[in-house]
Amino acid sequence: MNLEMLNAKIDEIGIPVTTIAEKLGISRQSLYLKMNGEREFKASEVLNLCGVLRLTDDEKSLIFVVVMQTIAAN
Repeated sequence: MNLEMLNAKIDEIGIPVTTIAEKLGISRQSLYLKMNGEREFKASEVLNLCGVLRLTDDEKSLIFVVVMQTIAAN
């Protein structure tokens, strides 16, 4: 997972982290831990996050390449 690119996209969109966390159904603290690489995102959170951030297919691949491959395999 490309955390630097994820954080840059969040900054670019300008959605508050608290709002993103609410949309993902997790706490703000949990989201920060995931954004800093201390915890893993669940597949469902990745899918929701892609929608919240309105990521293009290219951005999804660049940020979540391993996670998206796992989702596609299931």
